[in-house]
Amino acid sequence: MKKFIFIYFLTHFIMGISQEKKISFSQEYDYVYKEKRGNSYPVKMYASNNNEFLTKVNIKDFPLYFFTDALGTSNVSLDMNNHLSGLNLSSFYGYGYRYYDEGEGLILESKKLNTKETILGIPCSHYLIYEKSEEGDKDPLQLCIDDRSTSLNNFSILNGILNQFIGKTKINKSSGIRGFILKAGPKENYDDEYVLLNSKRDSENHVYFDHVKAMTEYQRKQDSIMLVYKNEKKFYDNDSTAIAVDSAAAISDDYMNDYGIPDYISEYKKGPEEGDSFAVNIIPSEKLWKGLPEHCQNFEKHIPAFTHKELKDHVRNYVGQICDMYLTQAEYHNVAIKTTLDEIRREVLYFNDIQEKLDQSDKKKLNNYLKNLD
Repeated sequence: MKKFIFIYFLTHFIMGISQEKKISFSQEYDYVYKEKRGNSYPVKMYASNNNEFLTKVNIKDFPLYFFTDALGTSNVSLDMNNHLSGLNLSSFYGYGYRYYDEGEGLILESKKLNTKETILGIPCSHYLIYEKSEEGDKDPLQLCIDDRSTSLNNFSILNGILNQFIGKTKINKSSGIRGFILKAGPKENYDDEYVLLNSKRDSENHVYFDHVKAMTEYQRKQDSIMLVYKNEKKFYDNDSTAIAVDSAAAISDDYMNDYGIPDYISEYKKGPEEGDSFAVNIIPSEKLWKGLPEHCQNFEKHIPAFTHKELKDHVRNYVGQICDMYLTQAEYHNVAIKTTLDEIRREVLYFNDIQEKLDQSDKKKLNNYLKNLD
């Protein structure tokens, strides 16, 4: 419990001194993930000149984002106006179960092969990554790495994403592998099932992110989960009702606050969020449209023209935010629910306040438009 209290205060201290920064990406890389049965899925990676990466992978037609820098890898959501926020992948998507294992976790070995290939005109060397077991090398992964690359090292992404999905996994430091991964796949089906660099180009994209804050919050939540796990394990090992009561007390209201619902902060009456991006404008799968009202497709084209200068922007924001909320029905989504709800509430207040200031034509257009949205 003392450790939990210490982490709680440490979190607030670090959050107080950390800050969001702009991260500019100079390169954009498109990979393709090809399954053995022939299906292909896009994977995109943005890279800065400081070896900071934003990787986007698709799972079940919905994107997952991972941010990697010198601190490590965090799974994130891409929110409005290019802002990243941290997520807990094990909590939201059911992965990371091995995080709770005792011991040092899974140590992967590696070795360099004597074979090479060339991808997009770039020569790369073959490496194997595998789990060592009594039966021999287990599930080897073959990589083709440009190990001569000194400016770009995306090998750290692999280790970071393995940690997100498997938990407590690391590649033996003695491997010394560095460089740019051009292709990766299981050794047995390396030519039929792989992730392959498909194209590269200059980029002017950027994001805003506070990685220190995101990692601190994540660690605090993981430590809370670990506390619960250990107390439950103690209960089942000892079959004691008293221990179960102690466990419930140890979880405390702080834990429930993290995993039930965050503290509510009234912000919806403040100014609007900067920018104008909506999740519905970058919908990742056509299948998701069936869960949205028909007007959400190209909704901006159907907004009436008003004589009141500001009204159209407010209508646009209201409808866009409503459509984003319908996207939250999907099992996987990247909608910032609290922010979206705040925007909707703020626009409803605006519509109520502006009614008496509108001329009859604008008032009629607005009310008819809102009434017939479906």
